[in-house]
Amino acid sequence: MRVSWVLVLLIVAGLMVVVHSAGKVGVGYAAKQLCSGVFVSGLPAKFVVENDIEPRLATVPLLSRFLTTGVDGETASARVLTAQAEATYRAGYGCTLHGDVAESATPNAVASAQVLDLAAASKARTMFEQRNATPEAITQIIEGAFAEPAGGGRNTLAIVVMHRGQLVAERYADPVNPSTRLQGWSMNKSLMASFVGIQVGKGDMALTDNVAARLTALGVSPKIFAGLSDAMNLKHLMSMTSGLDFEERYFPGDDVTEMLYGQGPMWQVPVGLGQRHEPGEVFSYSSGDTNVVSFLWQNTLGDEPYIDWLQREVYAPLALTEPLLEPDVAGFQVGSSFANLTARDWARVGQWWLDAWHGRDTLLSQDWQRTAVTPGVSAGGANYGLGFWLNTEQRIFPNLSENTFHSGGNSGQFVVVIPEAELVVVRLGLTLEESKSAMEPVLAALSDYFVRQMPKPTPAEKVASALP
Repeated sequence: MRVSWVLVLLIVAGLMVVVHSAGKVGVGYAAKQLCSGVFVSGLPAKFVVENDIEPRLATVPLLSRFLTTGVDGETASARVLTAQAEATYRAGYGCTLHGDVAESATPNAVASAQVLDLAAASKARTMFEQRNATPEAITQIIEGAFAEPAGGGRNTLAIVVMHRGQLVAERYADPVNPSTRLQGWSMNKSLMASFVGIQVGKGDMALTDNVAARLTALGVSPKIFAGLSDAMNLKHLMSMTSGLDFEERYFPGDDVTEMLYGQGPMWQVPVGLGQRHEPGEVFSYSSGDTNVVSFLWQNTLGDEPYIDWLQREVYAPLALTEPLLEPDVAGFQVGSSFANLTARDWARVGQWWLDAWHGRDTLLSQDWQRTAVTPGVSAGGANYGLGFWLNTEQRIFPNLSENTFHSGGNSGQFVVVIPEAELVVVRLGLTLEESKSAMEPVLAALSDYFVRQMPKPTPAEKVASALP
């Protein structure tokens, strides 16, 4: 009997260790999402917990059962047994886990990041003034995107459709509305690619920049990136072909969860892991790669806070009204994951990419955007460019044109650009099983509708559209 009790105690103790290990990740996720959901998105805490945090943590046995959360002032907290975490909100920067953020803002940075000049405000109003009522056919397509499948789980929160730069339809699910910032998760990667594109256009960055040499020039200790290949360049990182030994599996203790919910500068996690492959050989999706890119990009800004640079170079020219891109504890924007924009602002960004693709934008060159959506040549990389997912050989969206590209994020976030239809479609939601977002039929129906409304291209336009 005594042996049996000892065995039971050992089993219980082992289980508690497992729960605690998973709990460290769980409380980090819960505190961060609760903080951003309440203070950045303006959503009720109860909604965030019930529709985001609890479903996500329920995928790990016992985790959600022991979870407690709270909001106090501008701090959100979470606890699972002995594991606990806090995330704190700062105006202009959003929420960051685990204590004070390294100060990277000038006294006026927070205020200036919230200013939208009069010209941009006028542009914003014009873009979203619907000139005509939404056609009934479009309304029915969008209703299908919100309809729940058998068993539920779709949880669409917002859809915005733009055609030829004008709003043609939008719909929201309570409590979300046009002013609600929503997290794009990995859609931040596409934004980061565009920020780099601006700096490349200015000559401040180049795809051929050697990563190890750049880190050395920035004064980073060689111990931090001792296993990094000397052959790695910026393009390898942006195309997810760095070869770094970084796991993107989202299990407790994995590289990506340690990076996002640990307590150090995020960019240091991937560069400290060494190489699994030589750069350029194999495509391996990695949020770590993008956070190294973010570190390198931010170090081209000099002493200027990144929110001020974004306000001047991106937000004001695009008439973005309420973006908020969050940093890690070291003050570096989490380029892999933590961008929060309204659905309308995500649509404006999609229009930016569409305009750049067609060569009619002044911020991003056509050459850059076409390069960013050129299929990779490494093993497994044909459907990825530089921060964008591609429809190479129509593998992702079989019923859409091959030059369709999109920005995609966890839980069913999409900004889809269909150049031949002059169409941008934004879908935001909380879809744990991402296949339930079922975007293929929605996008195909929208594309078919608008392509039928458009005049047929001239031979010259067909040639221009086919250019790489």
